[in-house]
Amino acid sequence: MKAAILGIGTELLTGLVRDYNAYFLAQKLVGKGILPQFILFVPDQIEKIVDALQFLLREEEVKLVIVSGGLGPTEDDLTREAIAQALGKNLVLDSEAWNRIQFFYRKLRNIEPPENNKRQAFIPQGAEILYNERGTAPGFKLQVGEKNIFVIPGVPREAEFFWSVIEKNLPQEEEYFYRSPVFKFCGIGESNLAEEIKPFLSHLPSSFNLAFLPNYGEVWLYVYSSHFSLEEKEAALSFLNEVASHLDKYFFTPYGDTLEEAVEKMMREKGLKLALAESCTGGLVANRITDIEGSSQVFERGYVVYSNEAKKEDLGIPEGILKEKGAVSRETAYFLACGVRRRGKVDLGLGITGIAGPGGGSEEKPVGLVYIGLSSEEGVRVQEFHFSGDRLMNKRFASQSALVMVFQYLKEKFSYEFSYH
Repeated sequence: MKAAILGIGTELLTGLVRDYNAYFLAQKLVGKGILPQFILFVPDQIEKIVDALQFLLREEEVKLVIVSGGLGPTEDDLTREAIAQALGKNLVLDSEAWNRIQFFYRKLRNIEPPENNKRQAFIPQGAEILYNERGTAPGFKLQVGEKNIFVIPGVPREAEFFWSVIEKNLPQEEEYFYRSPVFKFCGIGESNLAEEIKPFLSHLPSSFNLAFLPNYGEVWLYVYSSHFSLEEKEAALSFLNEVASHLDKYFFTPYGDTLEEAVEKMMREKGLKLALAESCTGGLVANRITDIEGSSQVFERGYVVYSNEAKKEDLGIPEGILKEKGAVSRETAYFLACGVRRRGKVDLGLGITGIAGPGGGSEEKPVGLVYIGLSSEEGVRVQEFHFSGDRLMNKRFASQSALVMVFQYLKEKFSYEFSYH
């Protein structure tokens, strides 16, 4: 089965709002073995919505259409009218839907619903109403020939709820489309990863495609196919596992979906504690680590030492180093890592200093220059990085590189001792 997602909203086309629903629905559909053949966005204009829907109805391979957005109570919410027009149907009031809207306002907001909310209770004649447990706008379902059309609200949390309704109505078919789990690597670039994989490519069945996805200092790898046998699927997964085994020192997926999750899990398993001294990243590494539930078992403390005074007072960075070498230097990163490890009485201390930009750079020390130090019982290692993004990207890349350093240290020190192996 192939599907289509139709997002409705002028705000999506003008860049005012970033779409989430298509991303969410595509992931869910692929997880069910259904390939989204089209993802379309149209403005809040009846003729554009009608044109898009009629286009999708003409596509023979598309058997499932999910329409998201335009079900609100205001004059620019035109999805109901457009779908009725496209299918040659009248809009009819669903009294139960209107009762639910009234209940929502009277019981939860203690007011009467505005009159325009009644628009949300109208659906095309012959449609099946789908009640909304997270808002006032109901969705509805239509059968047009062999095609199932689901129309759901555009509010992301409401669209997420309606996926559970759509999922129950999907036909039970053999898997048509398959995308493998995503294998994530850090500390290696896309080109180098591709070179390392070459000796294994003959093991990937010809019915499968290989895909690379660079993502902020990581490379994600997966395979996909629309025509495959069970044996070919198993061979494709075996290929990925071969690659992961060969590149084990870069492969972090078994430990966490994100790099910070992987680092936190590995440190927790080994009973290690981490402390951070951040300058140019402004606490971003600490934020990423503490986003993880239970990270207090690993993260002991963090300092944002932006000024030279803070570096001296909080972590004891020698004034001579700051004067002679500068705040952005290999030596300062060294002392930041040592100082925070000593102050925190922890196993690992990370020190980060750099120039995020757009100002502050020079010919000798350009914007994007970052030094990261990692202090452990084995000693201190300092790495120099050069990033070429804007301020926020440079901060993100610096935080990523810091986590990569910790990940690589843990892999080197403990090798195959982790529970994954």
